Amino acid sequence: MKKILLTALSSIALCLSFVACSGDDDDSTSVVTPTPPNSEKLIGKWTYVKELALDAGGKVVSVDSLNQYYIINFGPNGVSIDSISCSSSIIDFKADGTFVETDYSYNEKKGACIPDTVNGKWSINGDTFTMENNDVEEGEESIVIFTIETLSDNVFKIDIPLSKDFASDYKPNVVKLRHVLERL
Repeated sequence: MKKILLTALSSIALCLSFVACSGDDDDSTSVVTPTPPNSEKLIGKWTYVKELALDAGGKVVSVDSLNQYYIINFGPNGVSIDSISCSSSIIDFKADGTFVETDYSYNEKKGACIPDTVNGKWSINGDTFTMENNDVEEGEESIVIFTIETLSDNVFKIDIPLSKDFASDYKPNVVKLRHVLERL
């Protein structure tokens, strides 16, 4: 599920630029990068809070709190399960249309949560949020397109249809995922 979110968020990084010529007699040219109204609300650092699996009616089927890991230990006294929580992923949306995402995952060999950084570009066009991952591995999607459910000063909720590749990870009635982020 993290890979879906990481790939999706990495894909949201397309930045739109427009060039306009001034009407002055000196024929000077300036570059204008318009900022759609919602874009300004997104700029800054956000953290992933949860992922909601939704059915066709928009009802929540399951909730996944991201960055929770379970270690199963087989010992002389039986089996024990340890719960490990890593820091939530943090994504910094910059005003120039780029982002830096730091994702933390548990490394059992090192016995610690290890950060992984992804860079990319993002854009908002109406209710469409697009991320493009600059650090794509072969065979992975580089662009992910979301629908914005909510973008306020402190909460960002984005939806993405559940792809066939990940459908087996969810209950059969799940049709889309909602990623919930909060401003840091």
